[in-house]
Amino acid sequence: MEPILHVSNLWFHYQPDEVPKEKWALKDIQLTIGAGEYVSIVGPNGSGKSTLARILAGLYLPTEGDVHVCGRATSNEQELWQIRRRVGIVFQNPDNQIVAPTVQDDVAFGLENMGLPRDEMRARVAHALQLVGLVGLEEREPHHLSGGQKQRLAIAGIVAMQPDVILFDEATSMLDPQGRSEVSQLIQSLNQLGTTVIHITHSAIEAFMAERMIVMADGQIKLDAPVAELYPEAMKLKEWDLDVPLEVELHHRLIGAGWPMRASITSKEDLVSEIWRLLSRN
Repeated sequence: MEPILHVSNLWFHYQPDEVPKEKWALKDIQLTIGAGEYVSIVGPNGSGKSTLARILAGLYLPTEGDVHVCGRATSNEQELWQIRRRVGIVFQNPDNQIVAPTVQDDVAFGLENMGLPRDEMRARVAHALQLVGLVGLEEREPHHLSGGQKQRLAIAGIVAMQPDVILFDEATSMLDPQGRSEVSQLIQSLNQLGTTVIHITHSAIEAFMAERMIVMADGQIKLDAPVAELYPEAMKLKEWDLDVPLEVELHHRLIGAGWPMRASITSKEDLVSEIWRLLSRN
């Protein structure tokens, strides 16, 4: 798989001259993400997740080390504009990302800054709104949208610019359950269409939707593994005070209560089958 993001020997702090190096925000990060991957990043508050996201998007520059996006180094100021076009980022609060008086104008805002021809802008806006499920709301004022619709509008503005990578920095954390579900499904759809997705989240359910999970703590990467391998061992996440999928937690508790269950499960369905197997024996 061709690398689309490559980070080597990355160290970062907001005030490097005033803080001991062992307390920097990021410490010796080594990371490679391939084109088309779906990666989740989890970790407790203050672990460095959001700082890393901004560095990958070219918004912050490393204090030490190198970051390459699509083969371009963020240390090269002449490349930063191209890097920021290749990596889109969706933040936590959708209200902070909406800048125009109508839905279609908001999606077009970034395209206008890119200087695209009007016909191409119209086509991209229409495509993005269709993709996020906001067709028919083109003339709606954004403040009349629900929280989930606002976040999908923010995503549409990014999608219209056709980046190679989209970073979601806790983009569902301020939404109600329905809005969170809508945005999570949209994130999956974008990846299925070929976009590289990096999803920073506190939700175990969302984290395990990815193909690969990275656990951060104390400014470092503590674990980097395929979700399929990590799922049966998900109780490891408790080491960093992180949530685990409900079915994994239940499986662990049933074993602790003396149920003669298999040592690991691979899905919700697997847990149900295991419980049914044991109940059927009686």
